[in-house]
Amino acid sequence: MTLTDLRRLLPAACIGLAACSSDPSAPPPNNPFKPNQSSERELRLEAEGLYKLARRALESSDFAGAIQRYDQIAARYPFTDYATQADLESIYAKYRSFDPDGAISTADRFLKEHPRHPAVDYVYYLKGLTNFERGESAFDWIVDSTKQDVGFARKAFDDFALMIQRYPASRYAGDARQRMIYLRNRIAGHELHVVHYYVRRGAWLAAAKRAERIVSDYPGSPATMEALELMKKSYQEIGLKQQAEEVEAVLKANPKSAAAPAPRPAQAGAAAAPPAMPAS
Repeated sequence: MTLTDLRRLLPAACIGLAACSSDPSAPPPNNPFKPNQSSERELRLEAEGLYKLARRALESSDFAGAIQRYDQIAARYPFTDYATQADLESIYAKYRSFDPDGAISTADRFLKEHPRHPAVDYVYYLKGLTNFERGESAFDWIVDSTKQDVGFARKAFDDFALMIQRYPASRYAGDARQRMIYLRNRIAGHELHVVHYYVRRGAWLAAAKRAERIVSDYPGSPATMEALELMKKSYQEIGLKQQAEEVEAVLKANPKSAAAPAPRPAQAGAAAAPPAMPAS
Protein backbone atom coordinates (compact mmCIF):
# COMPACT_ATOMS: atom_id res chain seq x y z
CA MET A 1 0.00 0.00 0.00
CA THR A 2 1.35 3.36 -1.00
CA LEU A 3 1.42 6.58 1.01
CA THR A 4 -1.30 7.97 -1.21
CA ASP A 5 -3.59 5.03 -0.39
CA LEU A 6 -3.01 5.57 3.37
CA ARG A 7 -3.97 9.22 3.02
CA ARG A 8 -7.21 8.20 1.31
CA LEU A 9 -8.11 5.70 4.09
CA LEU A 10 -7.29 7.99 7.03
CA PRO A 11 -10.39 10.27 6.80
CA ALA A 12 -12.69 7.23 6.60
CA ALA A 13 -11.05 5.66 9.67
CA CYS A 14 -11.41 8.89 11.63
CA ILE A 15 -15.10 9.12 10.68
CA GLY A 16 -15.61 5.54 11.83
CA LEU A 17 -13.94 6.19 15.19
CA ALA A 18 -15.97 9.33 15.76
CA ALA A 19 -19.16 7.45 14.99
CA CYS A 20 -18.28 4.73 17.46
CA SER A 21 -17.40 7.21 20.19
CA SER A 22 -20.62 9.16 19.70
CA ASP A 23 -22.89 6.10 19.71
CA PRO A 24 -24.48 6.04 23.22
CA SER A 25 -25.60 2.44 22.81
CA ALA A 26 -22.11 1.18 22.08
CA PRO A 27 -20.52 -0.74 25.02
CA PRO A 28 -17.44 0.91 26.54
CA PRO A 29 -14.17 -0.62 25.44
CA ASN A 30 -12.17 -2.65 27.90
CA ASN A 31 -9.31 -0.81 29.49
CA PRO A 32 -6.12 -2.71 28.62
CA PHE A 33 -4.43 -1.25 31.70
CA LYS A 34 -7.06 -2.82 34.05
CA PRO A 35 -6.96 -6.53 33.27
CA ASN A 36 -8.83 -7.58 36.47
CA GLN A 37 -12.22 -6.12 35.69
CA SER A 38 -14.71 -7.82 38.02
CA SER A 39 -18.47 -7.63 38.01
CA GLU A 40 -20.37 -6.19 40.96
CA ARG A 41 -21.40 -9.69 42.01
CA GLU A 42 -17.80 -10.93 41.88
CA LEU A 43 -16.64 -7.99 44.02
CA ARG A 44 -19.35 -8.69 46.56
CA LEU A 45 -18.34 -12.34 46.76
CA GLU A 46 -14.72 -11.31 47.28
CA ALA A 47 -15.72 -8.86 50.02
CA GLU A 48 -17.93 -11.49 51.67
CA GLY A 49 -15.10 -14.03 51.67
CA LEU A 50 -12.67 -11.58 53.26
CA TYR A 51 -15.29 -10.56 55.81
CA LYS A 52 -15.87 -14.18 56.83
CA LEU A 53 -12.14 -14.57 57.45
CA ALA A 54 -12.13 -11.40 59.56
CA ARG A 55 -15.16 -12.49 61.58
CA ARG A 56 -13.66 -15.93 62.16
CA ALA A 57 -10.50 -14.27 63.50
CA LEU A 58 -12.57 -11.99 65.75
CA GLU A 59 -14.55 -14.86 67.24
CA SER A 60 -11.36 -16.82 67.90
CA SER A 61 -9.87 -13.76 69.73
CA ASP A 62 -7.27 -13.19 67.01
CA PHE A 63 -7.94 -9.46 67.20
CA ALA A 64 -4.81 -8.41 65.33
CA GLY A 65 -5.69 -10.66 62.40
CA ALA A 66 -9.28 -9.43 62.42
CA ILE A 67 -8.19 -5.77 62.38
CA GLN A 68 -5.83 -6.42 59.47
CA ARG A 69 -8.65 -7.96 57.40
CA TYR A 70 -11.11 -5.23 58.36
CA ASP A 71 -8.62 -2.65 57.09
CA GLN A 72 -8.32 -4.58 53.83
CA ILE A 73 -12.10 -4.61 53.40
CA ALA A 74 -12.31 -0.85 53.98
CA ALA A 75 -9.51 -0.23 51.45
CA ARG A 76 -10.64 -2.63 48.72
CA TYR A 77 -14.42 -2.34 48.96
CA PRO A 78 -15.25 1.17 50.21
CA PHE A 79 -18.83 2.46 50.26
CA THR A 80 -20.18 -1.08 50.70
CA ASP A 81 -22.12 -2.67 53.54
CA TYR A 82 -19.09 -4.83 54.25
CA ALA A 83 -16.89 -1.76 54.73
CA THR A 84 -19.40 -0.29 57.20
CA GLN A 85 -19.62 -3.56 59.12
CA ALA A 86 -15.84 -3.85 59.10
CA ASP A 87 -15.53 -0.40 60.67
CA LEU A 88 -18.03 -1.35 63.38
CA GLU A 89 -16.37 -4.63 64.27
CA SER A 90 -12.94 -3.01 64.12
CA ILE A 91 -13.94 -0.77 67.05
CA TYR A 92 -14.66 -3.84 69.15
CA ALA A 93 -11.49 -5.61 68.01
CA LYS A 94 -9.33 -2.61 69.00
CA TYR A 95 -11.13 -2.31 72.33
CA ARG A 96 -10.44 -5.97 73.09
CA SER A 97 -6.82 -5.76 71.91
CA PHE A 98 -6.14 -2.93 74.40
CA ASP A 99 -5.71 -0.26 71.75
CA PRO A 100 -7.81 2.50 73.34
CA ASP A 101 -6.60 5.29 71.05
CA GLY A 102 -7.41 3.23 67.97
CA ALA A 103 -10.81 2.21 69.33
CA ILE A 104 -11.79 5.79 70.21
CA SER A 105 -10.62 7.27 66.87
CA THR A 106 -12.39 4.53 64.88
CA ALA A 107 -15.55 5.02 66.94
CA ASP A 108 -15.51 8.79 66.40
CA ARG A 109 -15.07 8.29 62.64
CA PHE A 110 -17.90 5.76 62.56
CA LEU A 111 -20.26 8.14 64.41
CA LYS A 112 -19.38 10.94 62.01
CA GLU A 113 -19.86 8.85 58.86
CA HIS A 114 -22.87 6.78 60.00
CA PRO A 115 -24.85 8.92 62.47
CA ARG A 116 -28.08 6.99 61.82
CA HIS A 117 -26.68 3.48 61.91
CA PRO A 118 -28.72 1.07 64.09
CA ALA A 119 -25.61 0.32 66.20
CA VAL A 120 -24.81 3.93 67.16
CA ASP A 121 -25.83 3.28 70.78
CA TYR A 122 -23.43 0.32 70.84
CA VAL A 123 -20.60 2.53 69.55
CA TYR A 124 -21.22 5.11 72.30
CA TYR A 125 -21.26 2.28 74.83
CA LEU A 126 -17.93 0.94 73.54
CA LYS A 127 -16.45 4.43 73.79
CA GLY A 128 -17.56 4.57 77.41
CA LEU A 129 -16.12 1.14 78.18
CA THR A 130 -12.83 2.04 76.53
CA ASN A 131 -12.42 5.20 78.60
CA PHE A 132 -13.70 3.38 81.68
CA GLU A 133 -10.96 0.80 81.43
CA ARG A 134 -8.28 3.36 80.58
CA GLY A 135 -8.89 4.93 83.96
CA GLU A 136 -8.78 1.64 85.84
CA SER A 137 -5.78 -0.16 87.26
CA ALA A 138 -5.12 -3.75 88.21
CA PHE A 139 -4.08 -2.45 91.66
CA ASP A 140 -7.24 -0.48 92.39
CA TRP A 141 -8.26 -3.05 94.96
CA ILE A 142 -5.03 -2.33 96.90
CA VAL A 143 -4.74 1.45 96.60
CA ASP A 144 -7.36 4.17 96.86
CA SER A 145 -8.31 4.81 93.24
CA THR A 146 -9.93 8.14 94.16
CA LYS A 147 -6.45 9.60 94.67
CA GLN A 148 -5.51 8.83 91.08
CA ASP A 149 -6.24 10.91 88.00
CA VAL A 150 -9.91 10.79 87.01
CA GLY A 151 -9.62 12.34 83.52
CA PHE A 152 -10.64 9.16 81.73
CA ALA A 153 -13.34 8.50 84.34
CA ARG A 154 -14.90 11.85 83.45
CA LYS A 155 -14.77 11.01 79.74
CA ALA A 156 -16.36 7.62 80.35
CA PHE A 157 -19.09 9.24 82.46
CA ASP A 158 -19.84 11.69 79.63
CA ASP A 159 -19.88 8.88 77.03
CA PHE A 160 -22.37 6.83 79.03
CA ALA A 161 -24.48 9.90 79.85
CA LEU A 162 -24.70 10.86 76.17
CA MET A 163 -25.67 7.32 75.19
CA ILE A 164 -28.43 7.15 77.82
CA GLN A 165 -29.69 10.62 76.91
CA ARG A 166 -30.02 9.77 73.22
CA TYR A 167 -30.95 6.09 73.53
CA PRO A 168 -32.69 5.57 76.90
CA ALA A 169 -34.23 2.29 75.72
CA SER A 170 -30.90 0.83 74.57
CA ARG A 171 -30.05 -2.67 75.75
CA TYR A 172 -26.80 -1.19 77.09
CA ALA A 173 -28.47 1.55 79.15
CA GLY A 174 -28.76 -0.53 82.34
CA ASP A 175 -25.08 -1.39 82.51
CA ALA A 176 -24.14 2.17 81.53
CA ARG A 177 -26.18 3.56 84.46
CA GLN A 178 -24.44 1.24 86.93
CA ARG A 179 -21.07 2.35 85.64
CA MET A 180 -22.09 6.00 85.88
CA ILE A 181 -22.94 5.53 89.59
CA TYR A 182 -19.53 3.95 90.18
CA LEU A 183 -17.79 6.70 88.22
CA ARG A 184 -19.76 9.42 90.03
CA ASN A 185 -18.62 8.08 93.38
CA ARG A 186 -15.03 7.81 92.23
CA ILE A 187 -14.92 11.35 90.84
CA ALA A 188 -16.63 12.75 93.95
CA GLY A 189 -14.08 10.93 96.13
CA HIS A 190 -11.28 12.49 94.11
CA GLU A 191 -12.81 15.95 94.57
CA LEU A 192 -13.04 15.30 98.31
CA HIS A 193 -9.28 14.71 98.46
CA VAL A 194 -8.84 18.14 96.87
CA VAL A 195 -11.07 19.69 99.56
CA HIS A 196 -8.95 18.07 102.28
CA TYR A 197 -5.84 19.45 100.58
CA TYR A 198 -7.21 23.01 100.78
CA VAL A 199 -8.34 22.51 104.39
CA ARG A 200 -4.87 21.37 105.48
CA ARG A 201 -3.42 24.56 104.01
CA GLY A 202 -6.05 26.84 105.43
CA ALA A 203 -7.41 27.80 102.01
CA TRP A 204 -10.95 27.95 103.37
CA LEU A 205 -12.62 29.77 100.50
CA ALA A 206 -11.19 27.33 97.94
CA ALA A 207 -12.23 24.41 100.17
CA ALA A 208 -15.79 25.74 100.43
CA LYS A 209 -16.08 26.22 96.66
CA ARG A 210 -14.78 22.72 95.95
CA ALA A 211 -17.12 21.19 98.54
CA GLU A 212 -20.05 23.06 96.97
CA ARG A 213 -19.16 21.46 93.63
CA ILE A 214 -19.30 17.97 95.12
CA VAL A 215 -22.74 18.57 96.64
CA SER A 216 -24.18 20.08 93.45
CA ASP A 217 -22.52 17.87 90.81
CA TYR A 218 -22.45 14.47 92.57
CA PRO A 219 -25.57 14.23 94.78
CA GLY A 220 -26.07 10.88 96.41
CA SER A 221 -22.39 9.95 96.41
CA PRO A 222 -20.81 8.71 99.67
CA ALA A 223 -18.58 11.82 99.66
CA THR A 224 -21.52 14.24 99.88
CA MET A 225 -22.01 14.22 103.67
CA GLU A 226 -18.32 14.73 104.40
CA ALA A 227 -18.23 17.51 101.81
CA LEU A 228 -21.08 19.24 103.70
CA GLU A 229 -19.15 18.95 106.98
CA LEU A 230 -16.08 20.50 105.41
CA MET A 231 -18.19 23.18 103.75
CA LYS A 232 -19.67 24.18 107.13
CA LYS A 233 -16.22 24.33 108.72
CA SER A 234 -14.88 26.42 105.83
CA TYR A 235 -17.77 28.91 106.10
CA GLN A 236 -17.17 29.21 109.83
CA GLU A 237 -13.46 29.87 109.32
CA ILE A 238 -14.08 32.71 106.85
CA GLY A 239 -16.87 34.24 108.93
CA LEU A 240 -19.87 33.29 106.78
CA LYS A 241 -22.13 32.48 109.73
CA GLN A 242 -25.43 32.38 107.83
CA GLN A 243 -24.10 30.01 105.17
CA ALA A 244 -22.64 27.77 107.89
CA GLU A 245 -26.03 27.62 109.64
CA GLU A 246 -27.77 26.71 106.38
CA VAL A 247 -25.36 23.83 105.85
CA GLU A 248 -25.91 22.73 109.45
CA ALA A 249 -29.65 22.59 108.81
CA VAL A 250 -29.07 20.39 105.76
CA LEU A 251 -26.87 18.06 107.82
CA LYS A 252 -29.52 17.74 110.54
CA ALA A 253 -32.20 17.01 107.95
CA ASN A 254 -30.01 14.28 106.47
CA PRO A 255 -28.55 12.24 109.34
CA LYS A 256 -25.31 10.47 108.60
CA SER A 257 -25.66 7.02 107.15
CA ALA A 258 -23.01 4.60 106.06
CA ALA A 259 -23.63 4.84 102.33
CA ALA A 260 -22.23 1.76 100.68
CA PRO A 261 -20.10 2.57 97.64
CA ALA A 262 -21.27 1.25 94.31
CA PRO A 263 -19.65 -2.09 93.42
CA ARG A 264 -16.86 -1.98 90.92
CA PRO A 265 -18.30 -3.12 87.55
CA ALA A 266 -16.70 -5.80 85.44
CA GLN A 267 -13.74 -4.70 83.40
CA ALA A 268 -12.34 -6.02 80.11
CA GLY A 269 -14.63 -7.96 77.84
CA ALA A 270 -17.83 -6.54 79.34
CA ALA A 271 -19.29 -5.92 75.91
CA ALA A 272 -20.10 -8.64 73.42
CA ALA A 273 -19.05 -8.39 69.79
CA PRO A 274 -21.59 -6.78 67.48
CA PRO A 275 -23.86 -9.20 65.57
CA ALA A 276 -22.23 -10.57 62.43
CA MET A 277 -23.36 -9.39 59.04
CA PRO A 278 -25.87 -11.89 57.59
CA ALA A 279 -24.69 -13.90 54.63
CA SER A 280 -25.95 -12.73 51.25
